[in-house]
Amino acid sequence: MSSSLTMGRITSSSSSLKTKTKNSFVVKKKTTTTTMNFINNNINTVRLRKKRYNFSTSFNPATAALHTTNNNNNNNNNNIHTINTTTHSTSFFDVSTSSMQQQNRRRGRMSSKTNAAASSDTEPQKKVTESKPRLPAMDSMRFFLIGYIAIGHFIACATRDPLLLKMLSQVNVVVGAFFVLSGYVAAYTASELNKYEHTEKRFLPTKVAYTIQRVMGYYPLYFATQILFMPVFLIADVTYNGWAKSALHAGLTFSLSQAWFPSHAELWNAPTWFLSALTFAFVVLPYALPSIAKLKRKGLQRLFVKLILLTCLVKFAYCYDVSGFAFFEGTMPPKTHPSWMFWNSVRFSPLFSTIDVLIGAVSARLVMIDGVEKVNFDSVLQKPVIPLLLMIGLIVGRGYSIVSMSDAIARSIFVPLFAWFTMNIHRETVSSSPRASQFSISSVLSWKPLTYLGAISFPIYILHGPIGQIFYKRVVANKIFGFVFTSKPEFFPVWIGIVLVSAAIVNEVFLKNKKVQELSKNVSNSLVSLSISE
Repeated sequence: MSSSLTMGRITSSSSSLKTKTKNSFVVKKKTTTTTMNFINNNINTVRLRKKRYNFSTSFNPATAALHTTNNNNNNNNNNIHTINTTTHSTSFFDVSTSSMQQQNRRRGRMSSKTNAAASSDTEPQKKVTESKPRLPAMDSMRFFLIGYIAIGHFIACATRDPLLLKMLSQVNVVVGAFFVLSGYVAAYTASELNKYEHTEKRFLPTKVAYTIQRVMGYYPLYFATQILFMPVFLIADVTYNGWAKSALHAGLTFSLSQAWFPSHAELWNAPTWFLSALTFAFVVLPYALPSIAKLKRKGLQRLFVKLILLTCLVKFAYCYDVSGFAFFEGTMPPKTHPSWMFWNSVRFSPLFSTIDVLIGAVSARLVMIDGVEKVNFDSVLQKPVIPLLLMIGLIVGRGYSIVSMSDAIARSIFVPLFAWFTMNIHRETVSSSPRASQFSISSVLSWKPLTYLGAISFPIYILHGPIGQIFYKRVVANKIFGFVFTSKPEFFPVWIGIVLVSAAIVNEVFLKNKKVQELSKNVSNSLVSLSISE
């Protein structure tokens, strides 16, 4: 009996010792595995920081925006404001970090191997990013905006009809919508859907790199156009200002800093003052977007109202100081304006344009959080037709002199209306209700011929000014043709055709050219590396 109990104790003790030894081994194994996982991850992090980043910047956008989504990883769409929402492929204003992707994939493989032996507590949580739907209607919206602006710039060369001139010369009003669209796209690509956070990889490795990558989305074509049409630009510049000032003007335009000079914002390729102002907005956005992305609906609504009030205050101050509440600056000769310089400082200012870009960013976030903060989609306020009719009514009302207000005041009204319209188009596009799949404004705007025109809208925007100067700028046209085409109003549709064909050719030959894209990528890489080293 005593012997049996003793043997039982020995057996039990031996079993307990084995269990403890086994448990100790498992604990040590878990600890070692976790430690090795931590060391490997930190080694890779150090290597990643030391390794040169390789950024791939594709050509076309915002916002410019700026801006449809494309879920194809092999992105070949080169639009001025094309939104690409795949994890690693990009387009206008967006970049892919190929070297970082490789490092992350290696890190992911290491983690999966080491964590297989670890307990569930040590398994890293994978961050799931919800894919964003395509918004093809945005392309068409971009085309209509650019089309109106391009025609408005030269309509005075084709007609003297007062009504037609007033209808089509409200460029100063409509351009605000283009800034809004650029901000909308920037927020859509750089923040998370149904989450209160920004997309961190969009701002890697630095915020300065974000600005470089966005600017390189539109600078190559801008630069090529500057070089190609330089003889045209210099004919007028040298004639009126001489070679010394023309050289200075070249520096201002090539550096995209012309919008900071109110009396010289429209140097050389006049419409590109927009890109100068947008470039500054892209300096601000990487600092503003992360904070905007954290806001919930009430916070976004309050910020939206504050931004609208701020832009209204700027426009009101200008109108009050020049007693110009009823001015129609789009058709007003500069010499009849009491302070044309003041007007230029308001309409061209990168600071004031950035307010419109931020309005667009806030608008995008208001829609992107619909999945976590529900809205009443059945409300009449969610119908795109309401803000669309109000925008058209504003333009037509001013054209017929039913509404008497300056371009500045009209823009401060048009901007929130366009933001409202864009949000409703976005919601209508992604809506799963049966009515959304039927005839709607978003479905019309998603028509392929219109989206194609949206795809070539950036070349239209860049080229219409220089081509117009060849035929309509007096000193240039006289030197080339011996006469100005304003004497031939029937030529205006021909000019439009030349611009459209040229834009289509440039889109295929230049923007989609692999060598051009590779060169752009290399320049972007060098600038990003330089910004990191500093």
